[in-house]
Amino acid sequence: MGVDSLTARVTEAVIPSPAPTEAMAAEDEGNGDQEQPAAEDGQSEASSEKPADMSVTDWKTLKRKEEELANRERELRELEAGIKAQMAELKELRQQIGDMLDEAKNLKNKKVRQLVDMISNTKAKKAAKILENMEEDLAVKVLSGMRGRQAGEILSYVETEKAATLSERLTNLQIPFEDN
Repeated sequence: MGVDSLTARVTEAVIPSPAPTEAMAAEDEGNGDQEQPAAEDGQSEASSEKPADMSVTDWKTLKRKEEELANRERELRELEAGIKAQMAELKELRQQIGDMLDEAKNLKNKKVRQLVDMISNTKAKKAAKILENMEEDLAVKVLSGMRGRQAGEILSYVETEKAATLSERLTNLQIPFEDN
């Protein structure tokens, strides 16, 4: 619904029956020194005519508010289009960041698997020393990636407290590697 049709509806609601055109023309001639707002493109003549029982100042106020409303609607449409463009850009950036995070996880898992292979091929006493000096999270991932017998043999050479902690964390571990 356009602004002019809204104005026409409000005017029709305020004035129950349309006034004759001659009465409006006579009133317009009486107020010849005051300018009537010009109809914009696409507006009907009926919506730009002042009702007979409405003062010129009220009519001008109504038309000014109608123009302000039209300008605000246009600004809102422009802002909405800008927001939609920014949302699309943000969605694309979010997708790119998600892809980068997935790639980083895959690379990290690959590196952990390489570490598992490397430690699996090391003698148990040396592997135990390496695991003792590793960050606990990484040590748990490495142990979870090994066969049970091999991890048990390595843990037998790890310091008792550290072995207990690693074993406990191994039992709580749900997903050692994320397979994508």
